[in-house]
Amino acid sequence: MNELIAKYSALSPQGQQEVDDFLDFILSKNKDIKSFDMKAWKEKIKGVSVWSEEDLKGFDENGQLFNQWKTEEW
Repeated sequence: MNELIAKYSALSPQGQQEVDDFLDFILSKNKDIKSFDMKAWKEKIKGVSVWSEEDLKGFDENGQLFNQWKTEEW
């Protein structure tokens, strides 16, 4: 840490300002990153809707009808 302070002190005031600006930029990027909250994710995923077998039955029926469809020959 002392080495870092020595390097920072050796910079000109303009160089120190650039370092300060860069650190502020890095810190602002990290503030937007949220840590993963497993408990909140589990609660959220419980609310995702699921299709029942009855809901899917219509897709199966339409698939069978589509396969029986005769194409027009030219």
